Amino acid sequence: MKKSITTILLLVLFILIRRFAPPSDHVLHAQSAVLTGIVLLSAYLLALLLKNVKLPKLTGYMILGVLIGPVGLNFLDHSVLDSLRFLEDLALAFIALTAGGELKYERFRQRAKTVLSLLTGQMAVVFTGLFFTLFFFASHIPFLSDLPEDIIIGLSILFAGTALSTSPATTIGIITEFKSKGKMTDIVLAVTVLKSIMVVLLFPLIMAWAKIYLIAGTSINYELLKTVGVQIVGSIVIGIAIGYIIITYLKYVQIERSLFLLGVSIVIIEVSALVHVEILLTSIIAGIVVENFSRKGEDLIENIEKSSLPLYIIFFSFAGAGLHLDTIQKALGLTALLVILRMLFLYLGNITGAVLAKEDGDIKKLSWLGFVGQAGIALGLATIIENTFPGAVGTTFKTILISSVVINELMGPVFFKYILIKTRETTEGI
Repeated sequence: MKKSITTILLLVLFILIRRFAPPSDHVLHAQSAVLTGIVLLSAYLLALLLKNVKLPKLTGYMILGVLIGPVGLNFLDHSVLDSLRFLEDLALAFIALTAGGELKYERFRQRAKTVLSLLTGQMAVVFTGLFFTLFFFASHIPFLSDLPEDIIIGLSILFAGTALSTSPATTIGIITEFKSKGKMTDIVLAVTVLKSIMVVLLFPLIMAWAKIYLIAGTSINYELLKTVGVQIVGSIVIGIAIGYIIITYLKYVQIERSLFLLGVSIVIIEVSALVHVEILLTSIIAGIVVENFSRKGEDLIENIEKSSLPLYIIFFSFAGAGLHLDTIQKALGLTALLVILRMLFLYLGNITGAVLAKEDGDIKKLSWLGFVGQAGIALGLATIIENTFPGAVGTTFKTILISSVVINELMGPVFFKYILIKTRETTEGI
């Protein structure tokens, strides 16, 4: 009861600030700062309340974001979200550093066959299965049924490509929250991180392929592919350099390590904006370097975890606020179909990979549930697609994709928690 009352009082406090503060840019920044504190406290309290009904804290953070976001009470409106976008990028860089830092080669080598088989099976089956289903049954699917064949092929490529993405932030968040360890945890984490890297690398090619069908007279733009290639190489090079900077600091400096890693995340964001490299890929590579080319991997994870809670709350609360629940009504049928098809082909692809790796039991039957979550990458791809294909096609595609991501991201943490408890890789939350 005390937690509920405190949460309500915090939200009432912000209502009063919004109502009586005079409108100005200075006030907006002040309100944004106050709201950040209120979000941190309210989301944490709500997560503790939801823990009583066995829901992960991440779900509580997202629900709080939905409640106070644009589709809820609109405390966290688009202007505030835009002014706090830097915090979201900071959290993403921090989480990606953790993801890379958890990908230890020695541990990966023991499960390499399984990880690579599941990764290959999922990507191949999800992409081909979704593409051919949408293409061959387009005449029975709203939004696609009245479109020319070339447009259907292009959109099927994009839908299938975006379905490949998963959420490393969700995976890391659940692992951190429930302190899970074991074979299932290692495999889900490794596949998720590698798949995120593969999606970042492959999506420019998928976009170029889809453009051939969606934009008349378009051919493969080799100059664009060259630019993307340079960006990817740049991300890897900068990630390696930052990794060695982190190693040097952790080795020779014994103070304020968490603060230093926070500063490193800020540097990654600024460098990424300056030279147009990927925040996610750069951060993951930096984490991988620290973990695998030094003895400071445990120090990296330990110091990140000391200051990670506020960033997780910010990231997932903002993610919840950014979930366009109102868009689901506009494309409910196709949204539901995409969610069901993605889960079906994810399940089939996972079984295919498990058979190739000669895995049985929980890895074959349950591990696919660890890959349902879908967040930042897919939303970023949706924006890229809308900008690339202006007009009704791009807007409608983004609406449908975001709607499916909303559902997948809300289900993902719950499913992953379920398999961790089922496989006894955590005792937390039981």
